[in-house]
Amino acid sequence: MLPNAGVNQVFGLLDLLRAYNGKTGVANLNLDLRVDIDELLPIVDTAEYMGFVNVQQGDISLTDLGRKALSAKMNERKKLLRDRLATLEPFSEVVKLLGREKEMSRLSIGRFVNQKFGYISDLHIAVNFLVSWGVFAGLFRYDGESGKLLPHDEKSH
Repeated sequence: MLPNAGVNQVFGLLDLLRAYNGKTGVANLNLDLRVDIDELLPIVDTAEYMGFVNVQQGDISLTDLGRKALSAKMNERKKLLRDRLATLEPFSEVVKLLGREKEMSRLSIGRFVNQKFGYISDLHIAVNFLVSWGVFAGLFRYDGESGKLLPHDEKSH
């Protein structure tokens, strides 16, 4: 199953971890953030999926990639994230599909996610996750008017 936290939530978690010198218990984060564990865990899962944190036996720590992302300026952060996402499913496969098909509607993205991961009850959340992280990182573009994903314009890099 795909994680589903947003970019700002994940980088907020990384910032908080930096205040703990890069490592603390998940329970401490839960208390400091004053959020329900059900709200915190998807953020932790997404950060772990991205390779920014390690979670072991209730402790969470920044990885080298997480530290690098935190210290990077925005363009560098996006490039770092783009390089990382290009190696992760389903992002890598969406980029390949866009290379062949030149565009994907939200419906076709949803079908792809369902085929890849099986039935997902909150499919719109999974599609939003894929679109928002991929667009932020510059893997592809999104046209809000037509609701279509488009290949990234290489000239903008």
